[in-house]
Amino acid sequence: MSETLIVIGGGGLSRVVIETARAQGFDVIGFVDPNPCEETIRRLAIPRLGVDADLHLFPGAKLILGVGCVSVDPTREALVKGISAPERTWATVIHPLAHVSPTADLAEGVVVLPGAAICSGARIAPHCIINLGAKIDHDVDVRSFVHVAPQAALGGGSSVGEHAYIGMGAMVRDHIHVAKRTTVGMGAVVTQQFEAGAILVGVPAKPLRQRAVS
Repeated sequence: MSETLIVIGGGGLSRVVIETARAQGFDVIGFVDPNPCEETIRRLAIPRLGVDADLHLFPGAKLILGVGCVSVDPTREALVKGISAPERTWATVIHPLAHVSPTADLAEGVVVLPGAAICSGARIAPHCIINLGAKIDHDVDVRSFVHVAPQAALGGGSSVGEHAYIGMGAMVRDHIHVAKRTTVGMGAVVTQQFEAGAILVGVPAKPLRQRAVS
């Protein structure tokens, strides 16, 4: 019998997560969102189960985040902290068309989308998104709430701090650390380390500006 799953969020990324979870074999019973999300209901023939506060009505279901971001954004962490149900188990959702090494370590709440590759010894912390076609080389360390966007690549032995965003097609050189809450712009190539909170663009990547990071 397949495990039941509820997706948090009903927007565009949630539809990708729902389809990925279904392909993996989860019984996705619905999603929660404060918005009506009529397109998701229509396109995927899936019910909206209410809002986060209604999750207590489905005590046996696992959860997964279906809320994305296009930069550093605290929303995903706030959603996780706002679900006050310590007995909850967050699922790990991996599309069958992704490659995940048997020696990689994926934490709860991680989503791995089609075409992604996670290689030997890589570590992916809770609630990360490894998006379409992203490449995570050997021994990479990705910390919590990181979004690695489509076709981005992290070289072997590199690392990414909490809440960083690696944009579409961006590349991080091997053994380089991307500090927490850094945004790496689309197509940027990171060849050296910068301070936390940087917004990096270009080839090679340089800071466009700096956020204050506590």
